[in-house]
Amino acid sequence: MKKLILHKFHKSMQAAFDTLDDRIIPYHYGNPVTEVNALMNSVGLTDRSYLGKVRLRGKDALDLLNRISTNDMSKLMLGQVCDTLFTTPKGRIIDYCRAFILNGDIILISSYSNTNHLINWINRFVITEDAEAMDISDDLVWLMLAGPDSCRFIESLSAEKEITAEDNLWLNFGNIAFPVFSNKDYLVPAYDICISPDEAREIVPELKERLLFSEGSMAGYSAYQTLRVESGMPAWGNELSENYNPHEARLINAVSFTKGCYTGQEVIARLDAYDKVQKYLMVINPDDTIDFKPPLDIYLDDEKIGTLTSLITNPKTNKPVGLGYVSKNYALENINLKADIVAGNKRINSTLRIPPKNLTSF
Repeated sequence: MKKLILHKFHKSMQAAFDTLDDRIIPYHYGNPVTEVNALMNSVGLTDRSYLGKVRLRGKDALDLLNRISTNDMSKLMLGQVCDTLFTTPKGRIIDYCRAFILNGDIILISSYSNTNHLINWINRFVITEDAEAMDISDDLVWLMLAGPDSCRFIESLSAEKEITAEDNLWLNFGNIAFPVFSNKDYLVPAYDICISPDEAREIVPELKERLLFSEGSMAGYSAYQTLRVESGMPAWGNELSENYNPHEARLINAVSFTKGCYTGQEVIARLDAYDKVQKYLMVINPDDTIDFKPPLDIYLDDEKIGTLTSLITNPKTNKPVGLGYVSKNYALENINLKADIVAGNKRINSTLRIPPKNLTSF
């Protein structure tokens, strides 16, 4: 098992640890309810360095990335971030990544802790191109600030008078400058921070102290998972896999319909043009606890209409909440549809609703 770069800091915070794949991560810092409150109602800082990181280097790297991923990467510049998907020729999801330029290289932040699948996929398309993909997961710290007060918190750290949820910026904090990227995947304003290990060890303890003055806190993986599920944000292995496409996962914001061809483009475009999407990701609120782990079937009367893919207990409400893929006929806006999750020999009545960050009509 690997420890995160900031493991000693998390240990000094009396963190309770858990494992995620091959990583030891801070699960909470003693009060998950306080941590959820910070992310949802003020501002919280969570260490997401367990995510895999890939460096793409070479004079053909940007062109290669543009040809094999869904978004228009051709104009990616320093200080910008672009969300993009790697998909199979059938339009199924390989990975959902954040891409940005750092020190002249393209950095990809994977949705999974292991980068082997992503590097192997990229290398399939490297023939004569001057492009090299390398794992740098242990070379960078990846943090996320989230909450309604996150903009104000960043303003307090910077010389900028006003920060909005749309902004990407380079933040000067003491003698350290680092990129801060807006993240629109959640129901509250959020920002991703990328820094070196030495920089992280220097500034994170200071950020922790400043959070206290903003009625915020550090937030562990448990609180982050609550924010993720409540936001309708898919996770690798649960909602992000070759079983699903970008339309179904509600990640169409990471797809360009105007750039040239890319791997999977024909299928993704056809699904859009001919309204062929069969299911969509939904937030699911069971009325009772579920003692079984996903995947679990979702039924409406005698008809199977979907699959529960994620399930957590919100520490604040002490109620279960999950994500699942539901037939498009029942993935309806402004209708809190009632359906049943089949858990063993029980059927748990549940409410299905569109993720709050995706309240748009089809």
